[in-house]
Amino acid sequence: MELKVFPRPAVAGQLQYFTEARLHTDLPHKPELRELQVEMTGSVANPIYLALDPRDERVLARYDGATLVDDGPFIEFLKTARQRARNPGTGQLPEPQR
Repeated sequence: MELKVFPRPAVAGQLQYFTEARLHTDLPHKPELRELQVEMTGSVANPIYLALDPRDERVLARYDGATLVDDGPFIEFLKTARQRARNPGTGQLPEPQR
């Protein structure tokens, strides 16, 4: 997604409000990264996108899986995260989107 979806204008327009941090969990000499992924997400699946509140590291939104055709669900994930960052306490984290 990073090469094909993130550069698309509608996605890039939302991503400009985020700071990207990657967790590469497929490195055999870094098992602690996989453990951190499980701690943060409860899953070893890839990719999983989390939007975290920079103030308290609370998960604002989660998106599981890749999308190469329809950007809409990923853009909604980003918009949801931004809205929750502006208005903390706006409800429960939704089920992972696909």
